[in-house]
Amino acid sequence: RMRLLLDANEYIYALGDVRRPSCEQLLRFLAASRIHEVRVERTIVREVCRNLPKSHHRAFFGILSGIVEGDCGIDEDFVVPHHVAQHYQDIGFKEGDAHIAAYAQVIGVELILSENRRHFHAMAHHLPFKVADAEGFLRRHPR
Repeated sequence: RMRLLLDANEYIYALGDVRRPSCEQLLRFLAASRIHEVRVERTIVREVCRNLPKSHHRAFFGILSGIVEGDCGIDEDFVVPHHVAQHYQDIGFKEGDAHIAAYAQVIGVELILSENRRHFHAMAHHLPFKVADAEGFLRRHPR
């Protein structure tokens, strides 16, 4: 059982107007299997809602309720100390990605799932957690 964090783009590509089948399959797998602990933070929720049409928000929150662990479901963004996020900015992450990486570190995520090749995948050697995209994760975790 791994603690996972899905970057906003996983939800957007699964539910938005431009879809990636691997992202859709990932969410279905996580909801059906419930073998991994999935965490989500308020910053990710805001980004997804900003990038999905309002008509898709209900589906997004339905998915979250089916896959996210924890008493309140969504962690607040203030759990991330500024100095931790600043560390990720200092090594080249843009502010939003730095915050997500810091959140992952603070809560002990083992794996971030992201389609973001520019930052998370390119900087994986600097991170205290692993990084994979939906397709790679699904290859290693057959349904």
